[in-house]
Amino acid sequence: MATTAAAVYEWDRNPRTPVPAPPPGSCDCQFHIYDDPAKFPPRPNPPYPPIESATFAQAQKTHNAIGFDRGVIVHSAIYGSDHRLLLHALESLNDRDRYRGIGIVDDRVSDQELERMRAAGVRGARFNFVRFLTLDQRAAEVRRSMARLRELGWHARLHVNGDDLLDNSDLLRSLKDVPMVIDHFGHVGFEGGMNRPVIRWVLDMLKQENWWMMVSNGNRDSKMEAGWDDAIPYGKAFIEAAPDRVVWGTDWPHPQWTKRMMNDAEEVELLYRYVDGDTALLRKILVDNPARLHGFNE
Repeated sequence: MATTAAAVYEWDRNPRTPVPAPPPGSCDCQFHIYDDPAKFPPRPNPPYPPIESATFAQAQKTHNAIGFDRGVIVHSAIYGSDHRLLLHALESLNDRDRYRGIGIVDDRVSDQELERMRAAGVRGARFNFVRFLTLDQRAAEVRRSMARLRELGWHARLHVNGDDLLDNSDLLRSLKDVPMVIDHFGHVGFEGGMNRPVIRWVLDMLKQENWWMMVSNGNRDSKMEAGWDDAIPYGKAFIEAAPDRVVWGTDWPHPQWTKRMMNDAEEVELLYRYVDGDTALLRKILVDNPARLHGFNE
């Protein structure tokens, strides 16, 4: 994440189509949206300001440009569990089968709001264990929220920074019967090799049928400005561990980005390198797995 002294770059306004184009029905399983803070105010003392240019309309234009037919709006932590913007976006759609949503569920979210969210297309909740986002994830509240997800048939997204997984291992291992999706490689980092404890922990959990991995943001965690070769061994290893439980997302509009801002097509082309051009495996990651996880075509 960016520090207060780092320059932050905004998203590329001219996305191109990846080469080759993604398969029909491809889904961007994680992007964020923002809007006018006067209409949709962030929570007090948010970790970063809203990216006002990154509206839902702009996100849809980006998806059209890069050839993605579906997407999943992941509610930004700057709004906490106030879901007004997410609901506004999902409830405005004419085609309800193109987009789904992921909320933030805590004790402040009523059962009535959860039902409204479900009807609008929300199919999971994100749990932010990263300290930067200053959302206090107390174990008892996490357990209560996970029980509510279980009743709804939703999945959990785990936003973590590497060793956060080890620090919360007992809690995470104890959560059963809820699909658990590790966001962004778990931000495990690409230095130190594949034998590190956190990598072994992730690979062990991916043996469990309810654990998934999102192989996104390899470009963010890479030490490289382009190409991101250091991410490739990790992408390959995690995909090999659970090919039927891997998804991918752009993380558009790339909040708190401090390196060269890439074109979003470059991210898709990095995914192609993880699968060595295997079109059947790519279709699983971009089409079939996301449809199953998010309830498309319900």
